[in-house]
Amino acid sequence: MTIIEPSKNRFYLNEFLYIGALLVLSAVLSIYFYNLNVSLKYQIGMQEEAIQKMEAANADLRNQLYQTLETRNLAAFAAEHNLVSDKNPDYLENRILANR
Repeated sequence: MTIIEPSKNRFYLNEFLYIGALLVLSAVLSIYFYNLNVSLKYQIGMQEEAIQKMEAANADLRNQLYQTLETRNLAAFAAEHNLVSDKNPDYLENRILANR
């Protein structure tokens, strides 16, 4: 006489199904997180390029500003626009503003 115990076989089958489902889920999640990581690295690279372009533009603007504010260029600008140098300039001071 043979005794069949299907509950024991089914227990091992359920364990293998759970482990298989867990492996598939972990594989899908690892692919998802890998794609997020690659996307983040790409976006960081794009932002670094944009920052480098802005730094170059900033350097150009500073160079242009320094050339404009140079003493010789200011004298030429004043002569070009008929500006006169004030002999006794009145400057704002904290004491004057505080007394008002």
